[in-house]
Amino acid sequence: MKKLEDYSEDIYKCTKCGFCQAICPIYRETRLETAVSRGKFTLLNGILLGKVGFTPKIGKYLDMCLGCKACYDFCPAGINAEEIILAARAKYSSIHGVGWLKRMLIWLFKSNLRLKLFGAALNIYKKTGLYAITTILARFLGRVGSVINVFNAQLKENVRYKKLSAISEQKSLKIVYFPGCINAYANPSAANAVKMVLERNGYKVTVPSDFRCCGIMAMSAGDLDTFRELAAHNVGLIPDDTDVLLTDCASCGSAWHNYPDILEGELKLKAETIAQKAVNINEFLDKIQLYIPESTVLNQSVTYHDPCHLSRFQKVTEEPRNILRKIPGLEYKEMEDASQCCGAAGSFCIAKPEISLAISKTKAQNIADTGAETVITSCSGCKIGLAQGMAVSGVQKPILSPVELLARLYLQEENE
Repeated sequence: MKKLEDYSEDIYKCTKCGFCQAICPIYRETRLETAVSRGKFTLLNGILLGKVGFTPKIGKYLDMCLGCKACYDFCPAGINAEEIILAARAKYSSIHGVGWLKRMLIWLFKSNLRLKLFGAALNIYKKTGLYAITTILARFLGRVGSVINVFNAQLKENVRYKKLSAISEQKSLKIVYFPGCINAYANPSAANAVKMVLERNGYKVTVPSDFRCCGIMAMSAGDLDTFRELAAHNVGLIPDDTDVLLTDCASCGSAWHNYPDILEGELKLKAETIAQKAVNINEFLDKIQLYIPESTVLNQSVTYHDPCHLSRFQKVTEEPRNILRKIPGLEYKEMEDASQCCGAAGSFCIAKPEISLAISKTKAQNIADTGAETVITSCSGCKIGLAQGMAVSGVQKPILSPVELLARLYLQEENE
């Protein structure tokens, strides 16, 4: 990956036009000049020229970025602010280290053993009745209750795995599926749906048992050593004869496309090959002859939120909508600013909760305005952002991914 100094020309090239103000979700809520690319580039230019020190205060300004890449589309100079800010965070962390909160989250997610213990604790929480008790108590606990509702919403298993028979002959395509941390250790619902939908359509999927976190949280925090370690481990698990690497979480998919930039030598070459095979589940399903039952319908209305890491980073926007429009009985309602960030942005919702919540509330209002019964998205992190916005806004709607909705369609067909 490039260092901050490698971006000096781009930083200097910033025209200071302020177009980024119009599109930056953080600026909309704070009106702070340091929230937008223009303000950050002024500071970074001063650092590169030796006129400003890389102080902890500047580190806080660097944290005020969702990494949503919305400003890139509006930048007349074509500057990739997200890349530059990531490089700046890496430079800052090499001097001052990663903050304790992000450091703790990275420590948890980089170890499968710790994640397994965390997952076991969550299972105890769900199966002993504590989940039901806290859900009831949340009604009387105000803001704390909203936090509980957001947490509990992430644990609801919308789709339980059931072996489905294939409707066609077994396909020869060799598919590896990367489930990600949330699917593997917190809530298997989306992973269950992926396996069921692929099985129904005649595809066999392989999931290496030792996959680790994709590392995007470490990359975002500037901890490139951890990101490199996780990338090398995951790339090494992919068989050479793999035809497709599937992801359903937008953030995980982006991480796989970033692996070639952090690795070297043979691993870099392998990562480049894998990145070309890495496909989001929505893109994959939209390209195949997707099985849709003729006599089974899902009578409900839905709206779709575009995850930043899917729409802007992987250019997957129409594919999820195409899938939704294929489902019989489904009424699709487009929301206003569907591609605006939900406010979660990985650890941002924990590091900057007030700003994150304000952005999420705007998104929740856009959802409510559609009148849709169900919210659809394709990112584990976005489900958190959408849930927190709806929790404090009094908007109660289930949040599913397109593949979970397809799995429900297939299960309903089996039961009819």
